[in-house]
Amino acid sequence: MGHARVLILREAGEAERTARQLAERGHQPLILPLERSVELPSPTAEGDEGAAGFALTSARAVPPFARRFPGDLRPVLCVGGRTGEAVRAAGFANVHVAEGAAAAMGGLALAAGIGPGETLLYAAGRRRTGTLERALAAAGILCRIWEVYDVVPVAWSEAMVRSVLVGGPPDAVLILSVGQAEGYRRLYEEMPQLFDPQPLLLTLSARIAAALPHELCGNAHIAAERNLASLFERLG
Repeated sequence: MGHARVLILREAGEAERTARQLAERGHQPLILPLERSVELPSPTAEGDEGAAGFALTSARAVPPFARRFPGDLRPVLCVGGRTGEAVRAAGFANVHVAEGAAAAMGGLALAAGIGPGETLLYAAGRRRTGTLERALAAAGILCRIWEVYDVVPVAWSEAMVRSVLVGGPPDAVLILSVGQAEGYRRLYEEMPQLFDPQPLLLTLSARIAAALPHELCGNAHIAAERNLASLFERLG
């Protein structure tokens, strides 16, 4: 695709990091966050003393986790390098990272010394796919859910969207979660004139692509691997 104008729908802080990566590759990033994370009020972790370790699938869970278990030496299992980096930066030393999907967490837990019948405390978001829980169950490991954050939609007026899309519709849109797909659906249904011609929709998974309107599925590209690098390759 060469030089492309790419719309980023991620939360503001994450969007800035992605924008820098796109700019380094010669593309023009356009930032329009359609979601933001909020900590759930006064989260508590019931029965945490009996947990053999912890699981986190997002860096969003790190602040409440670090406040509740500062410097805990039990294994902390993370999905993705970004989550692992955030956990280490928060002062945890026994960190194990599964690159890519949460489906690898069962094997990672066993490799970290957590055996069948033991329990992991999962510091989680309110919206979950269930992939991690199924992976742990397949390995015989119990999972206790501790909800610490939620991701909520962000609404934009047409005037604000136009100010981001100065120069016309984007060439491509990065859609990295079901929440972003739902947000883009609302945006497209409310302001279709701002996305004509329809851009290439770069999604991380079939599950995310399925959350898009049916009429847009022909413009959706699903990453060969569940990471940003795979989507960047499609941009060229």
